[in-house]
Order: sequence, then C-alpha cells, then structure tokens
Amino acid sequence: SAYATYKANFDPPHLVWDLDNTILCSITPVPNKHNNRFASDERNKDNAKIYPDDRNLYFDQIDDDFPYDEPDTPNTRTFWRPGARTALKICGYMGHQHVYTTAQGTYTENVLNELDPDRVIFGSVIHRDIAPESVGRGKDLSLITDRMDRAVLFDDRTKNFFPQEGKNGIHVASYNDVGGDDIKEMKEMARLVGISALGLLAPDIRNVAYYFRSEEHKKRFPED
Repeated sequence: SAYATYKANFDPPHLVWDLDNTILCSITPVPNKHNNRFASDERNKDNAKIYPDDRNLYFDQIDDDFPYDEPDTPNTRTFWRPGARTALKICGYMGHQHVYTTAQGTYTENVLNELDPDRVIFGSVIHRDIAPESVGRGKDLSLITDRMDRAVLFDDRTKNFFPQEGKNGIHVASYNDVGGDDIKEMKEMARLVGISALGLLAPDIRNVAYYFRSEEHKKRFPED
C-alpha cells in the first residue's frame, strides 16, 4: 500500500538480528566429511548425529573461540537456518537491518563474508569486541538507534532483552536441530517476516512485540 511504502522510506523499523541459533547454527568440530557425523563419534556411528551435506546449506570456518590444529583447517561448520536468507531479503524491503551478536569479531566477520559479502544487507554490525557488556547484560539497542519505538531485536535468548526491559524483543525459537524439520524452521522465519511487516505499519513497534511475547518472555519480564 501507499502507507507501507511511505513508512518503509521515511520511518522504517530497525530490525536487529542475532546470529547463532537465530538465523544459523554452528557445529564444532566439523562433522566428518566421509560419513557426515562428528569426527569424535567414530566409535558410536549408530547414535551419531547426521547433518545435511548440501554445500549450499553451510560453510566451514575457523572459530577461534575453540582449538584448531592448522590455520587453514576449519574447525566449525555453520549451517543456515532454512528460510533465513530469504527472510532477510524480504525484510530488507521493509526496514533497516542490523546484526547484534555476542560472538567475537572474527567469527562475525566469517559469517558476514558468506551471508553479506558486499555488505549491503546490514546497516550496522555489533559483536562482543565492540560491546563486551552485552555478554552479561544483554543487547542495548540504543547503540543502534535512539528510536525505541521503531526497533526490535530478534533473538533466541530472552535474557538479551534486558536493556530495554523486554519491550523490544521478539523471542525466536532456537535453531539447534540441524537436519531436522525444515518446514518448521521456515515457518518460524515466515513468522518473523510477518512480525516485521506489522512493525513497519505500527506507530510503535513495541506494541507488536508485546503481542508476540512467548511464555518464556512473559515469565522473564512480568507485567507490573
């Protein structure tokens, strides 16, 4: 509609995305390339987790939070959540997108090199090297914008909503079942796209976030 176009151009929402277990899932160590299981599970093959082997669904990297043997040998496989990259493309038409993660800078850079190599999807990126206090205190959206009426954080951990007292958070179902129910994961991403669309149209995006609070969100941030 004309109103949505106006809002997207002149009063867009700030859509802030967590990385791990929200739009991706990283597995360390890298699953064995021959049988697609954990290398450490060789003696327990019958019970080992099997991961997708489609190269379009993941990339390998060195996560220097964990030990690694050689500087050119990845120790981590990062899987994209089904539907996540499409959701980001759609949401890019509705607002300004940002990354806010408690991962370290090197890991974040590895992810962005794959997800946003031309640096056009996200207007700003915050990681723990920039905001170390976010690890224990949560993610302060005022580092991104002073418009709390136009900012929302998509995150699988409700504790990260503390700086804005839970008012600007959308609790995302955690993505940790790689190779599981892809339809369920895509439905979750579609839900976030829908929330973004409502946030675009709403005068105050916090009213939208309030409506979509999870039970965990309500318990952590009870109403007065």
